[in-house]
Amino acid sequence: MEKAQCFWMRTVHTPSDHRLIHVGLLCALMMMFPYPSRAQIVAREALSSFPADTHQLAYLNLAQLRALPEYPQIRRRFLGRQLRDFQEFLRTTGNDPDRDVDEVVMGWRGESIGKSGFFGLAEGNFQPDLVRQFFLRYKLPIRERAGLQLYAFGSGEDAADLFFCFLSPTSAAFGRRKDLEALLDVRAGSRPALDSNSTMVNWEAELEGTAAQWGITTGKAAANHAVAWLAAGGKLPVDPSVILDPVKAVLYRVEWGGGISTHASIVCQNPETATTLAKLLAIWRDTNPQTSASASTFLQGLEIDTSGSRIELRASGPMGAVDQMMRAPKPTPAR
Repeated sequence: MEKAQCFWMRTVHTPSDHRLIHVGLLCALMMMFPYPSRAQIVAREALSSFPADTHQLAYLNLAQLRALPEYPQIRRRFLGRQLRDFQEFLRTTGNDPDRDVDEVVMGWRGESIGKSGFFGLAEGNFQPDLVRQFFLRYKLPIRERAGLQLYAFGSGEDAADLFFCFLSPTSAAFGRRKDLEALLDVRAGSRPALDSNSTMVNWEAELEGTAAQWGITTGKAAANHAVAWLAAGGKLPVDPSVILDPVKAVLYRVEWGGGISTHASIVCQNPETATTLAKLLAIWRDTNPQTSASASTFLQGLEIDTSGSRIELRASGPMGAVDQMMRAPKPTPAR
């Protein structure tokens, strides 16, 4: 319908032909180059809001994932206990994350790795007034920073307690107090942002819009991220911490729906390192124990390719295969 309308605008002959031609061209350009999705906007906002020492990013398009019949299973995979408890608490304030949050970008900095120690931005539709009334009614801890009210999940005195604040009715920030305050300082211009790291900016641009779930891990976080998978796969030819030492980053994306499809790029220090590591990964793939048919099929179908200083990994299979791999007994390195 849009194409037909734009074509009519370009071909009709009236005294205002030139204006209509301009409108038609604009329509065509809008279809060819659509406005960035909210996923792109919130991810880029994270780059300009997260502190420069952020070493890990994780993006989730919850609105897209909620539309899948497997969403309850998917939800269990990416929600740690602290985040689940936090969501339950938010429901008591009149804000339901499973309904109100469309997109989330989470970050980790310092020594924080895993499902705790996170901070981030959330986009959706929120009820800030209901939260404020709830906290005042029950005399719960409220702090202030950069003109914003920070609401505590917990006593507000423990270093691990989560805080959250509303940047607008459609945007919220959360994290441990020191991380949330660092994020707000970045937004206020008093601390360098993650987008001062051109490499991280390029990696984010490479991933944005590619899947409902994607992420970037660097340094120690990247090595730890990969070790968990390697250790689950079978007998290791060498100590995984040794072979992963040259890894600079892991870029990954995950597509859900009727199963799981993953693509990970392991960024190494140089092509020689990538070639060596790719060979070791092939050995790991080909010698994994037959713990289950689905897990074995998932691993045997793993594609391993090298491109310069990168290793490209692709795999797909049923969702249960990943769980079975990660529950497998952790083997020791080969001697």
